[in-house]
Amino acid sequence: MTAFLRANLRPVVLAGLSFGCLAIHHVLLRAMAHGHVAHVLLGAGNAAPPAGAAALAIALVVVRFVLVMLVPGFLLAAAAEIAAYLLVGPRRAEDLDEDGAEPAADDA
Repeated sequence: MTAFLRANLRPVVLAGLSFGCLAIHHVLLRAMAHGHVAHVLLGAGNAAPPAGAAALAIALVVVRFVLVMLVPGFLLAAAAEIAAYLLVGPRRAEDLDEDGAEPAADDA
C-alpha cells in the first residue's frame, strides 16, 4: 500500500486539495448563514459594510471561484493519473532521476 501511495503522491495531493477546498467552502457557507452576512451587507445601505462581513463575503467568492475553475481539473487529473497507474503500471526506475523527477530532454 505504501508503494502505491508513493507512486501516486501527486494524485493524492490533488484530491486532498480538492476536498480541502470543498470543506472550506462548506465552512464559509455555514458561517455566512449563521452570521446573516447577506442581511448585514444589504442593511449597510450607502455606508461601508462591517469589515468582518465584507471579508467573509469576499473569501466565499474567492473560494467559490477556485471550486468552479480549478477543483474539477484537479479531480480529473488525479483520476487520470490513477487510471494510468492502474492500466500501465508504475514508472520505471531508470526513467526517473534520483530525486524522483523526470530527466530533462537533451537537445545536443
